[in-house]
Order: sequence, then C-alpha cells, then structure tokens
Amino acid sequence: MERGCRQSRWDQLVKLEKEALNVLNELWAKISPRERFVAYGAGLVLVGWLVGQFIATVNLCPSGAGAYCAGLGSFSYFTAGNSGLFAILGLVAGIAGAVILYLKVAPNMNITWPMPVAQVLLGVSVAALVCGVLVVLMQVSYGLGGAPITMWIADLLFVGGGALMSWGAYQEWLLTKTVV
Repeated sequence: MERGCRQSRWDQLVKLEKEALNVLNELWAKISPRERFVAYGAGLVLVGWLVGQFIATVNLCPSGAGAYCAGLGSFSYFTAGNSGLFAILGLVAGIAGAVILYLKVAPNMNITWPMPVAQVLLGVSVAALVCGVLVVLMQVSYGLGGAPITMWIADLLFVGGGALMSWGAYQEWLLTKTVV
C-alpha cells in the first residue's frame, strides 16, 4: 500500500514538472530575441552578484588563531566600502528587468504600462549597467591589495550582464522607434 502511494506521489511530481516546463517554454517563446538578451543579462547580474558576495572573500583570521579572531571573520572585496550599495542596486535592477519581462508575457496579465515596455526595460537595464560600472570604479579606487581573482570574475559577470541587458533593451527600443 505504501509503495503504491509513493509511486502515485512520484507520478504527480513528474506530471507537475512537465507542466511547469511546458509553461516555461510557452513564456520563453513569447519573448523576442532581443528581450532574451535582457533575460540572459539579468541572469548574469545575479550570478555575478552571488560570486562577488560569497566567493570573492578572504579570511582575515590566520590559521590557528581561533578565538582571537572572533569579531573579524571574512572580508568581501566585492562589497567593500560603498560599492556594496551599488551592487545591491544593480542586483535589484537586474531582477526588475526579469520581472518586467515576465509581467509582459505572463498569461492573464493586462498591465497598462505608463510608457512602452521597451523603454522601461531600457531604463532598468541602463541602471544595472551604471551600478555595475560604479562598483568596479569604487573597487579600483578603494585599493585592491590582495584582492582575489574571483572578485574580478564577479565584476566581469556583473558588468557584462548589465551591458547585455542594456544592449538587448536598446535594440528592442530601436525596433519600436522604427516601426512607429
């Protein structure tokens, strides 16, 4: 009896997974190729932020220090100084771009946008790019003695994602200008 119940639950989960993939494929098909660059860029911004937040850190405690370093912990070069604020703002802009794309193509969504969606995407994408560039400029001006290579990888992903978002949104915006 219990084995049959487990198999039934497994079948339900597999069915739900297939339905979710079908819905995701339908939504992805509604997005234009230029808007896909915005989605890819938003993903890169998220990955860059995660790499910078969790991998671009150094341990300030020497090995064997134990209780002597209780208050120090680790130091993240990616968010040192004010660059952490701009990193979070860039992350929020990247997530906002992905949410705008979803709201544009989601079923049963009738949103009256205050301006063309391409223009909204362009503004959010440029904001993500500007925040990424400001993060890098602040890191360089902070003095990066001993910064790990993962911080530069995070910077590359973060700024590259913002640039990809901006380029795709700009191409979409240009398309709306030539059609009108």
